Amino acid sequence: MRLWQKLSLISISILTLVVITCSALLLLHAKNNILQLTTENARTEQNNLSVSFSEMADYYLTDDISPVVQTSAVKYCFSRFANETSVLVHNTETLYSSVNIKPEEILPLTQGGEQAIFLDEITGRNILIAGGYVNVLSENYSVYVVRDITEVYNSIIEMFWRFVLISSISIVVGTSLIMLLVHRASIPLIRLKEMTRRISVGEYGERVKISSEDEVGELATDFNTMADAVQFHIASLEDTAQRQQLFIGGLTHEFKTPMTSMIIHTDTLLSTKLSEEQARLSLSHIHEQCRWLEQLTQKLLKLITLDEAINMKPEPLKNLFADIVRSTSETLLERNTQLKTEWDNGSLVMDYDLMKSLLINLINNASKASEVGQPIFLRARGKVIEVIDSGKGISKDEIPHATDPFYMADPSRSKAKGGSGLGLTLVKRIADAHNVQLVIESEINVGTTVRLIFPDNKTFTS
Repeated sequence: MRLWQKLSLISISILTLVVITCSALLLLHAKNNILQLTTENARTEQNNLSVSFSEMADYYLTDDISPVVQTSAVKYCFSRFANETSVLVHNTETLYSSVNIKPEEILPLTQGGEQAIFLDEITGRNILIAGGYVNVLSENYSVYVVRDITEVYNSIIEMFWRFVLISSISIVVGTSLIMLLVHRASIPLIRLKEMTRRISVGEYGERVKISSEDEVGELATDFNTMADAVQFHIASLEDTAQRQQLFIGGLTHEFKTPMTSMIIHTDTLLSTKLSEEQARLSLSHIHEQCRWLEQLTQKLLKLITLDEAINMKPEPLKNLFADIVRSTSETLLERNTQLKTEWDNGSLVMDYDLMKSLLINLINNASKASEVGQPIFLRARGKVIEVIDSGKGISKDEIPHATDPFYMADPSRSKAKGGSGLGLTLVKRIADAHNVQLVIESEINVGTTVRLIFPDNKTFTS
C-alpha cells in the first residue's frame, strides 16, 4: 500500500469516528430537549387546568351544597377548562375523561404530594401523563393530563435517520476530500522533478512551491536557493544587456539634434556658394558638433552602461544657454519654433555635456508638443532651471510614467515626429547623476513645465 493510501485510511477512520460520535451526541441532546419540552408543556397544561378548575369551583360552590349537586357542579366547572386530554378522578370514580386508559391506575398520586409525571410505552403507544391533587370543599380531586406522544417519538426517529443520512454524506464527502488532498500532498517530489526539467531548458524563474517542513520541504528549499543563485547571475547578465541596449538607444536618440545640424550645414556647403568666412563658420560648427558627440558618447557610456560617477564643476549658465541656442537653432527653425532664454548671472555645478544633452532633450520634447509658432522658454533662476511650453500637455495619470524607458504619452504623435520614448529616460538618468530633482508639471492643452532643482550646495554665483 502506498503512503498516500495509508494516510488516507487513517484519516478516514478518524473522520468516521468523529462524525459518528458528534452525531450521536447531537441526536441524544436533541432528543432530551424535545422530551423535556414536551414534558414541561404537559406539566404547565396540568397546572393551569388545576388552578383554573379550583378557582372556579371555589367561587361557585358552597359548603352547604348537597353531594349530588356538588358532583354535578364539579363536573361542570372542570368541563369548562378540560379538553380531550383531561381527566378528573374523585377517589376511585372517574368524573371526566375522554381517554381509553385509567391514569389513576398508572400514576397513583400521593396525598399532599407534588405534581407527578409518567412517561412510558403503553399498548404500543408512547404515553405522557401529568397528574396532581386539587382540593375543592375539603375534597381531593385528581386532575390528569394524558397525552399520546407517539408522534413526538416518530419525529425523533425521523430526525435520527436524517442524522444518519447527513453523517453518511459527510463521511463520503470527507473521504473523497481526504483522498484527494493526501494524494496531492504526496506529489512534491514529482513537482521537484518537473521544476528541475524546466530549469534545465531555460525557465529560470520557476520555483518549487512546497510549504512542508519535512525532508522533502528541506530539499525543495535547497533547490530553490540554488535556482535563486542561478537566476541572480542570469539577471546580472540581462541587466548588463539592458544597459547596453539603453546606451545604444540613447546614443541614437542623442545623435538626432547634432546630426540634423550637421546635415543642414553640409547641404549648405554642397549646394550654396558661401564666402570663405561663412564656409569656415559652417565647418567650425560641424567640427564642434562632432566633438560634442564624441564627448557625449563617452559620458553616456559611463553613465548608462558602466554606471560610473561623473565629474562636475561650476559652469556659467550664460555659456550653457548660448551653446544650447546654437545647437537647437536649425531644428527649431524647421519647426518654426522660437526659443526664449532667461538666466541669472551665475553658475551651477554640473557636467557640461550631459546637462547640455538634458536641456536639448527637454527643448526637443517641448517643440514636438507645441503648435507651429508657439514659443518655448528656457529659464534659470537661482538653483532652478525650467523648460516651459504651451503645447498639448500630459495627463496627470501619465506624468509618473513619463520617464519610463520607451514610454510615449501619445505614441501616434511621437512616432510621427521621430520620437522613441527615450528622451525623458535619459533626462531622468542625467538628473539623478547630478543629484538634481526632476519635477514635471503639465495640463492637457495648456502646456508643460519641466523643472530642474539643483541642491543648495551646488549653487554658485559669479
